[in-house]
Amino acid sequence: MIAIIGGAIYVASNEGPPPPKPDIPLDAWVPYWALDASLPEFGQRAGSMREVSPFWFNAAGVDEIVVDPNASAELTQAFIEQAEGADVDVVPSIIDTLPAGEMAAILADPVTRTQHVETIRTFAADGGYDGIDIDYEQFAFADGRDTWAATRPNWVAFVEELAEALHGDGRTLTVSIPPVYDDGRTADSGYWVYDYGAIIEHVDRIRIMAYDYSVAEPGPIAPLDWVESAIEGAIEATGSPDKLVLGLPAYGRNWPVFVAGECPANDVPGRTSVSARSVDELIQRRRGSPMRVDATGEWMFEYDLEVTDGVATCVQTRQVHYVDGDGIRLRMDLARKYRLDGVSLWALGFDDQAVWDAILPTVADPGATTIAE
Repeated sequence: MIAIIGGAIYVASNEGPPPPKPDIPLDAWVPYWALDASLPEFGQRAGSMREVSPFWFNAAGVDEIVVDPNASAELTQAFIEQAEGADVDVVPSIIDTLPAGEMAAILADPVTRTQHVETIRTFAADGGYDGIDIDYEQFAFADGRDTWAATRPNWVAFVEELAEALHGDGRTLTVSIPPVYDDGRTADSGYWVYDYGAIIEHVDRIRIMAYDYSVAEPGPIAPLDWVESAIEGAIEATGSPDKLVLGLPAYGRNWPVFVAGECPANDVPGRTSVSARSVDELIQRRRGSPMRVDATGEWMFEYDLEVTDGVATCVQTRQVHYVDGDGIRLRMDLARKYRLDGVSLWALGFDDQAVWDAILPTVADPGATTIAE
């Protein structure tokens, strides 16, 4: 019996599509600004994780991988030592922090591209890391869509060359990239510059950053139907779910939706962030009344905030959208339904107990070589 899920073809022994995976591996990003929260709890969480990605390394040039200047050397080193001691794979994320156009130019020149590959290879070897996660977003978001056709083949060449270098050293290559929705190159195809279909044979995993749905204006973080379309698009583009990992957002956004009066010059209304860990305190402090939005699998509430400096005063009506533990469970269910390779939490330190209550029942044993069916 042949079953099709999201464009991928499976051979099944009975009627209908294959059943969801009973459990699924867990990865996580670890941002430096949340280490105060994540480090004390990591010991009790580590046994459920396959790999963690320290999120404080920046690509600052062709031959420069640097630690973010805002990261605490003491906390970052303590985390890596804990992860290594817990036998969790350490796969640092490297973020492109260069000005618009510069990384695209590095990848376009075969000489500088090779230099950059060797820089990353040396960085991984010197740190003794198990692999590398590449999170290069500038050419997708800062360079502009009209550059994508030129950048796309250079990105593919970079991924192929980096994978060959890392695999030759016994290390893995993961890429964290925004979603695609089909295998085309139209305005409706998503971030086709990353060419899921061309890079899949070279990488060990693709982490789908299926969040930040609403950026320019208030709205949901990762509505369920959109997440599902991102999964289906990735499977269509790659031909299989076997190397796909779904990003899980344990956070929210806090937006101004209306402002009455004149706000102080040093307090211009803007978007801020909340986490699953911090949102309950905000609800209590602002006396919010959260409403579950079933269609998105998220929660939202509004509150009024008066801001004054003694001269200027304004009242901001603010709207908060966030994903809680139950929302995490719903997204994990999608990953299991489509039989993905795993899920990755954004991020350690944003989580609360409800998030872990949702995660742990269906997390695969990271020590197992196969997932029980």
